[in-house]
Amino acid sequence: MEKQAKLIKRSDSEKTDLIYWKSKSASEKLSAVQILREQHIRLFNLQQEYNEARKGLRRFYQIVEQS
Repeated sequence: MEKQAKLIKRSDSEKTDLIYWKSKSASEKLSAVQILREQHIRLFNLQQEYNEARKGLRRFYQIVEQS
């Protein structure tokens, strides 16, 4: 197998990224954000701080059903 590399201008890369994310649904975007959050928590060993923050958050949220 022959190794290949392709140089891409930053402006072209940003346009490609924008087109890619515009094509995704809101749920796919949220899923990607959640995956990145979980990776960040594991990478910086923040599980304990994350759990503590969630405990505080639980006191404030309320689920409302829409009719």
